[in-house]
Amino acid sequence: MSLKLIAALTFPADQQEKARDILADLVEKSQSDKGCLQYELFAVDKQVEEGEPVPEGDFVVLEEWWDEEALEAHVASEHFQGFLGAFAEGEIGLKIQRLLTV
Repeated sequence: MSLKLIAALTFPADQQEKARDILADLVEKSQSDKGCLQYELFAVDKQVEEGEPVPEGDFVVLEEWWDEEALEAHVASEHFQGFLGAFAEGEIGLKIQRLLTV
């Protein structure tokens, strides 16, 4: 069974444009990774009704991988490590959730 993930990413306000550009490049390269079934980038809509909670994160990546080996290869890839290295330590807030079929 494939692995499905949601990666929620948060960046400082002054890094938003840089993050969007680097994430777009990461998505393009990741979609060609062996075992990648889905890798899509979305911006989080922060426009909410008054009194409603503001969603966490600035961007969300929906991922699906053929298996754990494919995911591990992606994390070790030059383009993913380059993405991580493009920001100073602490500039990337990253929360990953694995999804289970019910």
